[in-house]
Amino acid sequence: MVAIGNGTALMAQDFIETFGVRFEVFTDPSRKSYQLAGMQRKLGIGLRTIGRSIRAMRAGFRQGKTQGDPWQQGGVLGIAPADDAAAARAEIWYEHVDDGAGDNVEPQTVLLALRAYQTARAATTGSAAASGRAPAAAG
Repeated sequence: MVAIGNGTALMAQDFIETFGVRFEVFTDPSRKSYQLAGMQRKLGIGLRTIGRSIRAMRAGFRQGKTQGDPWQQGGVLGIAPADDAAAARAEIWYEHVDDGAGDNVEPQTVLLALRAYQTARAATTGSAAASGRAPAAAG
């Protein structure tokens, strides 16, 4: 898992430290990766945002300092690497493009999609590696 932000390297480091992130974090101030991924750049505030804000505040969440481009909406991509060097591109097995502030996908939703992808992949390849399972140890 990786995260890609659009602020400065110092902002990325602050994100890692503030939230105790244990995966790789990159930053792309040019937002090229967002464009390639089809993420939207817009204000992102509307009636849905108000409802999301109220639910978040009731759950104890508060908006922190915005870092990076405040108009850039994010999302989640689940990407499997290409099978081999001859493959044209990696496979996208999950995609969620945020439609505005607070449009966050639940981690459980992504994990369920990953398991479904792994199961389907294992069924088509017959490979334990494709399912994410390690081969049984010889004993």
